[in-house]
Amino acid sequence: MEMGPLTSLHHQRRVLEYVDIARREGAEVISGGVQPSNSALALGCYVEPTIIKVSSQQDRLIQEEVFGPFVTVQTFRNEAEALAPANGTQYCLGSGLWTRDLQRAHSLASDLKAGIVWINSYKRANPGSPFGGVGRSGYGREMGFDAMQEYTQAKSIWVNVNAQIPAYYRR
Repeated sequence: MEMGPLTSLHHQRRVLEYVDIARREGAEVISGGVQPSNSALALGCYVEPTIIKVSSQQDRLIQEEVFGPFVTVQTFRNEAEALAPANGTQYCLGSGLWTRDLQRAHSLASDLKAGIVWINSYKRANPGSPFGGVGRSGYGREMGFDAMQEYTQAKSIWVNVNAQIPAYYRR
């Protein structure tokens, strides 16, 4: 896996604050959530890849965008329990599903309120495919034909070619 630094020390502090918030809210930090101890990485704005098991859909980690190397996990017993938290946030740029049952995955993907849904992969993209979020995750679409619509304004113009033109308009 390749991973780069965060954008600034302020960004790094903000991401690490989410680890503290998660712990205060009862979440379990399964892995990461710290600045790397490797001396070369400790000098940069890095945070170890972080896995956090959240305790509630209302946790800030679920309801806010962290913009760091984070993944949150939740348990569920059925598809309805899986969709409720996934669709229960005002942000959703992308979602990922892993399963052997592609029919079930397509059904879930159509019910997910997300700008992009990956099935058995993550963060793959094609420049011809539109990309953008839902809710408060972005505005409109980038890439693909749908992006061109963001830069155009439709206009209808109707002309009656059989109409008599008033004399004051004729030359």
